[in-house]
Amino acid sequence: MRIRSKQRTYAALLIAVGTLSAWAETPAPTAPVAAPKKIYAHYMGCYPVAAGATAYHRENDAHKIRHDGKGQFDAIGDRWRNWPLVPDGLKLNLEQSADLDIRRALRGGIDGFAIDAWAGGQGAKDVFDALIKVARDKDYPFEVTICLDPGIQGNGDLARAIQYIVQKHGDNPKLARRNGKPLIFGYMSSFIGFHHGAYVLKDRPEYAKTDPKALPNLPALRQTEEGWQLMADGLLQMRKQAGCDLFFQYGMGAFFHGVANGTWTQDDLVRAAGFMGARFGAVGDFLGGGPTHDRMAAAVKAAGAEWSEPVFFQYENIGWGGNRISQGSSILRDRWQRARENGSTLIQFVTWNDYTENTCLAPAYETRYAILDLNAHFIQWWKTGQPPVPDRDKVYLFYRKYPKGAKIFPFKPKQPDAGGVLEVLTLLTRPAQVRLPGRQEAWDAPAGLSWKQFPLTPGPVAAELVRDGKSVLRLDSPEPVTDLPYREQNGLTCVSSECLRQWKLDFGDTPPVWRGEYADDDRDGLPNWFEMYWFGKFLDYATCTNAAPDTVGAGGKRLLQHYLDQTDPTQNQTQDK
Repeated sequence: MRIRSKQRTYAALLIAVGTLSAWAETPAPTAPVAAPKKIYAHYMGCYPVAAGATAYHRENDAHKIRHDGKGQFDAIGDRWRNWPLVPDGLKLNLEQSADLDIRRALRGGIDGFAIDAWAGGQGAKDVFDALIKVARDKDYPFEVTICLDPGIQGNGDLARAIQYIVQKHGDNPKLARRNGKPLIFGYMSSFIGFHHGAYVLKDRPEYAKTDPKALPNLPALRQTEEGWQLMADGLLQMRKQAGCDLFFQYGMGAFFHGVANGTWTQDDLVRAAGFMGARFGAVGDFLGGGPTHDRMAAAVKAAGAEWSEPVFFQYENIGWGGNRISQGSSILRDRWQRARENGSTLIQFVTWNDYTENTCLAPAYETRYAILDLNAHFIQWWKTGQPPVPDRDKVYLFYRKYPKGAKIFPFKPKQPDAGGVLEVLTLLTRPAQVRLPGRQEAWDAPAGLSWKQFPLTPGPVAAELVRDGKSVLRLDSPEPVTDLPYREQNGLTCVSSECLRQWKLDFGDTPPVWRGEYADDDRDGLPNWFEMYWFGKFLDYATCTNAAPDTVGAGGKRLLQHYLDQTDPTQNQTQDK
């Protein structure tokens, strides 16, 4: 999700407020007593798998990134760290792409997609149409709706996005519904509210001389229940324009954005969540978690609405938005624990396919199928109320590619170094000893879910299950831990014993994409990235054996020494130490 775009386009959004008249009617909450538990994944329509801009950028742009290039993000190695996990060169039309995404999501326990309206413009609408058509034509048990994104469109256009899906797809059984009403997800819904509220306030005599830019942040709007009602009306009026009743999930993120620190408290945020819970079917958040969210959940449910717990596993926006980086799988495990304990019944996972912010649940280069598969375990637990009993042993590895403090060359770091651990997580049919070959680490894991974290040190990464002195399962990651990283990457590397099985379900006997940047395919001491970047085609693994370690490079120094010294092997120049 493009959090940075909300900040960059804030001024523009003040101009693009909705043009609808205020509609102050406040419907009663519509959440049932025992709401069915459903999870939707937020879907970026600009990133369909193996289609559209996603396939184009991977084929035509990825290899052009240079540390000394002129592009906005060249110096940091581009914004992309994760790409969709598909065979090299695969290109699909939109319906084929939609089919692959839906089938993968269903295996991961996802009930539907909430398409960001409209990140990607008309292309995102086309993706929406393809997804809902495929879901209907193949009668997948899968639903599609939209998430209102005020960072992409103003209020009027968001209202028209609702009109679009209701008028064009209202008779499609795969349009997501809650309590029989079209389901509309929210993201930072307060932006819709305070833009609408400012639009209303500017016509009141007492604010006639107020700077229009100050209107959205006035205490009368942002810190009183009367103002909150105006904010709620910004969404509620959209129901009138849609011509039908709607089930809104209100997103509490950035509720006090622009309000001076020290003028509001966490208690105010809890009170605001309860206020919106009395006016909408569901209330929740996108990122975050912790004691305040626990209190918000209680307030929302007390008001009669459903609580939508924020569920994600990491957030790595190197270009703009900073990091929320997990130590192993800790964020994902914590978020699901809180979803269970807080009685969440409607969830929007962050995200299905925002590869540039590395929140993607969809299979991808760095995370493979590991997050998707583990998340399915937690979904089943959440829905049934009981930890699932594994029908086969599963092993997962979660770690960063390099230890904290490692020097990065030739690209430059931008975000703070997140540090990290090596986590081994197991889902076992019965107890086993878990060993880490080459690391002299072991522990006795029980049946069911368990995990253990170890210091992150350079070297190969592998885990082995041993019972009765015999190895019964071994998982070798294709990506070792390095102490000589070439670009910043705080996000997780993930691999599971389920990955190759999942790949086969998608692509049959097509050779799997099972490789590592810091691996050394020709075992000559030069890692794959070094040979591709300096002497081949960046990210093209057909060129990862293009150099020899004893070849003399710039300054008369052998290539292997250039790699070890972290210097440019192609140019004679002074290197920063």
